[in-house]
Amino acid sequence: MRSFVKYVLGVLVTVLVLCAGITALWGWSWGLGLLALFMGAVAARDAWKLQTLHHWLQEQQLSPGYQPGRTWEQVFGRLHSLEKRIDENQIRRKEAIERFQQVLTLLPSGIVILDQTHRILWCNPAAEAHLQIYLEQDRGQSLSYLIRQTEFQNFLDQKPAPDQRCILHRRAQQDLSLALQLIPYSIDERMLVTQDITQWERDEKVRRDFVANVSHELRTPLTVVGGFIETLQDSDPLPPATQERIFQIMETQTDRMRRLVEELLSLSRLESQTGVAPLTPIPLSALLTPMLLTAHQLSQGQHTIDTQGDFDHRILLGIESELSSAFGNLVANAVRYTPPGGQITLSWREEGEEGIFTVQDTGIGIAAEHIPRLTERFYRVDQARSRDTGGTGLGLSIVKQIALHHDLTLIVDSQPDKGSTFALRFPAHRLGLPENERP
Repeated sequence: MRSFVKYVLGVLVTVLVLCAGITALWGWSWGLGLLALFMGAVAARDAWKLQTLHHWLQEQQLSPGYQPGRTWEQVFGRLHSLEKRIDENQIRRKEAIERFQQVLTLLPSGIVILDQTHRILWCNPAAEAHLQIYLEQDRGQSLSYLIRQTEFQNFLDQKPAPDQRCILHRRAQQDLSLALQLIPYSIDERMLVTQDITQWERDEKVRRDFVANVSHELRTPLTVVGGFIETLQDSDPLPPATQERIFQIMETQTDRMRRLVEELLSLSRLESQTGVAPLTPIPLSALLTPMLLTAHQLSQGQHTIDTQGDFDHRILLGIESELSSAFGNLVANAVRYTPPGGQITLSWREEGEEGIFTVQDTGIGIAAEHIPRLTERFYRVDQARSRDTGGTGLGLSIVKQIALHHDLTLIVDSQPDKGSTFALRFPAHRLGLPENERP
């Protein structure tokens, strides 16, 4: 405004001086004529610019803020309408940005907006959780200063391609693993996207371990069988007793491979099931008979096997083959890991509306740190002893899947050198009425 006033005053002074000079030379008429001519030219120029502005505002299709009238009124009216439309557009843009940010706050992926110096401009709650940053406190801070890991700082400094990723391990957050992706967001801003891949890495490790374990479990019996076949082919005829012994070992190893394949197929089928098991009535006594047969076959008279509770009248609701497999695996493990002379007890009891099937042994027991991992595939507390007992390492994994399919709870209680107790807790909807109580 001040510069405009100086400009106007300068022009007026120049014109007045010029007019005064002309008046002094040629008289008042020439001076006044020159002043009138100058003022007319200024008025014509302003009128032309005003008309040009008026035509431009008309092309904007604005509704005038004032009633149509003279040019100045229409111009000011349209300027007022233009200002109002700009304000409305700004409000709409602000609302759109707020909605966009609200959507970003709901994403499971972390979003961090950074400037060219890696300073935090904005982030969503997922990014706060992933990177342990706080927007209100850390806004304007350098992210590379807050996360002092060389690999991460190099990732930010190198300006990677949008499809290039970096894996960041946050040990302070229970071994959290993050996949990072840096995407150009604008001329001066970049967007850092973080994804939690901890579970994916764990699943990938389980897959690798599974493949390695299966290969190892199959390689051992195959090596044994292959070695005996080469011996029989390349050597002179062996004594009948030696041949019989070789064939027994080969039969044992092939039987082990067969059971391993069968249990792998069974576990795969159980893991692929969706929904819950149907409520088909099964007499508990029908499950007890094969359990006892399995226990006595494995024990060969070396253990005391007892039963406790009412197995004769209780009805379970589920799939008989699956429950029989779960019970059988628990009994087989109890026999395998109980030294000769030990005791194994199969029991059934009811607590309130729930029923509990328990297999208790006086075996070698399990240390507390191993119990959470017992249901992992091929997990063994003692690798050598497990193979000596003939186990495949899949039994408890199968029990876990059957329990999930039937809404059961697997409970493990064990102490080293004192024995173990494995229990399956049946909820009320998995228990049917005994035959003598049915309407």
